[in-house]
Amino acid sequence: MKKYKFMVEKPNKVLKFLEYNLQEYKYSNLSQALRKKDIIVNNKRIKSNEMLKVGDVVEIYLDDKKIESKYNVVYQDDNVIVFNKQKGIEVCDGEYNLKNEYEKHNKKIYAVHRIDRNTTGLVVFAKSENICKLLTKIFKSHYVKKYYYAVVKNVCIKNEDVLGDYLLKNKESSTVKIFNKKVPNSNYIETKYNIIKNGENISLLNVCITAGKTHQIRAHLAYHNMPIVGDEKYGDNVLNKLLKQKTQLLQAYKIEFDIKNNSSLKYLNNVKLQIDCAFKNMF
Repeated sequence: MKKYKFMVEKPNKVLKFLEYNLQEYKYSNLSQALRKKDIIVNNKRIKSNEMLKVGDVVEIYLDDKKIESKYNVVYQDDNVIVFNKQKGIEVCDGEYNLKNEYEKHNKKIYAVHRIDRNTTGLVVFAKSENICKLLTKIFKSHYVKKYYYAVVKNVCIKNEDVLGDYLLKNKESSTVKIFNKKVPNSNYIETKYNIIKNGENISLLNVCITAGKTHQIRAHLAYHNMPIVGDEKYGDNVLNKLLKQKTQLLQAYKIEFDIKNNSSLKYLNNVKLQIDCAFKNMF
């Protein structure tokens, strides 16, 4: 059995709260834990799906053998391995992450970049520390283009645009803010997009970034009145409820290398790293 512990930040039912925070488990596993009185709120075992309030401490005991696989290998060679990460798992942070899950049965790997816990798609890892250092330099040198599919609120948006603004990170709240001019400690960001398909009140975007700051795409699109559907931090809660989406519909679907120097990894320029759109059935 494995013990998980959480602090409640906003009111919610017990099972809804745990479903969001433990997406590596099936809902039925959480319901079973409730029936067995393996859920504890404020040091007291509970037997019903009661309402939680801000500040409550929730603990739950679960069988870690029932964790669902949240990734599959898209590509690998002697230097790199690329995963298709599913929602509900971190890349390399926290207790439950892709790196740890892979290393349970395989050799050590090194994260080169990150995507958010509930963003799905391609993530590149290195198979050695030296390769990780090389790849990190390549990413920081803007020799990599990262493409995303995003389902956003459609309110008179342009068919395509290049958005340029400034991003300021707030470490305490784990959020970012966007400004149209330079403010202290902010970083310039650029987000390119074009519309692929339009729905009744949503659009499917193709988004491209070369650098990528924390929550860049989510916050930047929301700042320009294109919040990503399902995004709890930067999104439109009314639309999220209407479409019954609890996590951001954002997928890292393609990575292109354009390595300019004579690096030993230049062969990656010819490697196709792309997966199918996860949201096409919505349009």
